[in-house]
Amino acid sequence: MRILLTGIGCPGGHALITNLKLQDPEMFILGTNAHEQAVGSRMCDAFEETPWAYEKNYVDTIIELVKKYEIDIVFPQTSWEMFELSKAGDEVRKHCRLLASDHELVNVCENKYLMYEHLKGKMDLPKYYLVNTIEELEEAAAKLGYPENNVVFKPPVGKGNRGVRVMTEKADRFDLLFNGRPFAKYISLDELRKTVEGKELPELMVMEYLDGREYKVNPVLVKGKMLICSVKDRLNFASGLAMGFEVISHDESVEYGKEVMKHIPMDYCVDIQLRGGVLMEINPRVSTFIYDENYCPPYLALKLAMEEMTEAEVERYQKNVPIGKKMFRYYGQVDY
Repeated sequence: MRILLTGIGCPGGHALITNLKLQDPEMFILGTNAHEQAVGSRMCDAFEETPWAYEKNYVDTIIELVKKYEIDIVFPQTSWEMFELSKAGDEVRKHCRLLASDHELVNVCENKYLMYEHLKGKMDLPKYYLVNTIEELEEAAAKLGYPENNVVFKPPVGKGNRGVRVMTEKADRFDLLFNGRPFAKYISLDELRKTVEGKELPELMVMEYLDGREYKVNPVLVKGKMLICSVKDRLNFASGLAMGFEVISHDESVEYGKEVMKHIPMDYCVDIQLRGGVLMEINPRVSTFIYDENYCPPYLALKLAMEEMTEAEVERYQKNVPIGKKMFRYYGQVDY
C-alpha cells in the first residue's frame, strides 16, 4: 500500500507513522507538511513540503504528489486538511482513494454550532446560544445561570483551545496570577468587557459549563456504523494538549457515541469528545490512539478503504482493544 499522510508534524504523527510501519513494514508513506521542521519528515519513506491547507493551490499540490508517487490513498491527519480534501473529494478520487467522510458531514463536525443544531431534539445536549455582541453574550450567560453558574464561550469553528474561556466570578485571581499557568482559561465578565471594549466581537457560542470526566470515543466507522470502538480517559493536560490517556471500558460512552453517529454517519476514524456524559465536539479525523501489537485502528481503516478487509474482518479486532493500557506524551527533539 502506498499512502500520502498529511500533517506529519502534528502531535500524533510520530506514533501514527511508527504504528503503521509496525503493522506493515512494506507500506510506503509519503509524508507532507506545511514546513520541513516536522518530526515525521525523518520517519517517512519520502517527504514533500506543501502549502497550508487554506491556500489556493493546496489541493492541486496534493493531486500532483499523488501522481508523482503513484499513491493509492490519501490520509488527511489534520482538521484543516480534512476539510479541504473532503471538499475536493470528487476531484481527489479521480486519482486515488481518500480516507474521509462526506464533506457535508465534515463541515457539520467542524462547526460546533452546526453540530449541535444538527443533533437538537434528537439526543441529550448541553444548553447553548450563538451570539455576536457582548450584550447578546451577557444575556445568554444570564439564561445559563451566570454568575451563580460558570459558563463557557468559544468560537463555533476553532482549533485546539483557541478562543475558549470559562467565564466565572469564582476563580481566585491572585492564585491564577502567581500559581496558574500563563494560559489560564478563566475570565470574569468584567474582564471580558474591558478586553473587547471598542472592538467587534467575533461570533461565539455560549454554553453551560460541563462538569465531570472527559472521555474520548474513538471508533472505526462505515456510514455511521461502529465496527470497533475504544474509549479513552484523559489523565492530564499541558499547553492546551492532552498529554496522557488510559483505555477504559465504558459502555455508556460507546452507546452515546453510537447515537451521535446514527445522526451524523461518518466514515473511518473520528474522535467524539464527551464531558459529563454529553457531547463536547467531534473531530472528523484520526486522533490520538493507544496502540497495541494487534490493535491499530488507522491501519484497519486504511485496509477497509482499500477493500483489502471486510467490515466483518475489522469487527473481529474489537476483542483486541487494550483495556487498561496507558500512554503519555513527552517533548523530544530532532537535531539536524
